[in-house]
Amino acid sequence: MAAFVFFLIATSGVNTLLLPASPVGITTPFSISKDAEAIFYNPANFEAQDNYQIWCSYNRFYLSMQSVSLALTKKIKTLNMGIAFLNFDYGDIEWHPNYPSEDSLTYYSGNDFTIVLGGSVPITTQGKIGVNLKYVSENILIYSDYALAFDVSFTYVGTKAGISFGATNIGSKITINNEDVNLPARISIGTFYDLKKFIPSFDIHYLVNTAAFEGGLGIDIPVHKIANLNGAVLYREAPYPGFGLEIRPGKLIIKYAGALYPQNLGLINTIGIGFEF
Repeated sequence: MAAFVFFLIATSGVNTLLLPASPVGITTPFSISKDAEAIFYNPANFEAQDNYQIWCSYNRFYLSMQSVSLALTKKIKTLNMGIAFLNFDYGDIEWHPNYPSEDSLTYYSGNDFTIVLGGSVPITTQGKIGVNLKYVSENILIYSDYALAFDVSFTYVGTKAGISFGATNIGSKITINNEDVNLPARISIGTFYDLKKFIPSFDIHYLVNTAAFEGGLGIDIPVHKIANLNGAVLYREAPYPGFGLEIRPGKLIIKYAGALYPQNLGLINTIGIGFEF
């Protein structure tokens, strides 16, 4: 059983940090995320308001896995500050005993919990730097541990285009059942160009642990002064489509996004809402 638990963690457990934490995560979040939602993807893109802003999301993945996220942000002079929480629930995990065995099929639970303290500040008239400090905990069956990590990114936005680069999940290891598990460190580059009628964007990520690449090509289409449609062609081991809708009536933000994950994993749904107070 111990070997099975470690296999679960090593192949998917800590990698929940790479799954979408909110609707923009379905498209090209490193290049186009903004407001409080950006704290989960690109801290340099994170922009707080003079008033407090809350962002919360519910994300439903394949099988019975799901997550919820919450962020609270505020601008203090030129400093954008925020704190965020992300809880990923694996649902009911089956454990099959080695056969032949008289042991019955059992179920256990697991979750990942992350606290993010983030901030961004202008370093030029068009450039910003952002940093996240993270506490990450893993709880699988009877095993649990935690790690400390950070994200850092830089972004430059001109009149029509922007570019970002940075690194995420750089930190200590998590030890599960006497085995060290690396956090899923990632190096990212993202860019977008505003063509008025639509905004194409592009993200590419290098996964340090596996020496693999993933990313996406997205498009944002304004269909009304308060509504945008989003679409993307994404790659993670195989190409798959993503789509979404964003509505901004006044100080309220409502988003929905979905993606058909590869390997017949099915439709992922995520919905989020943000508001100022």
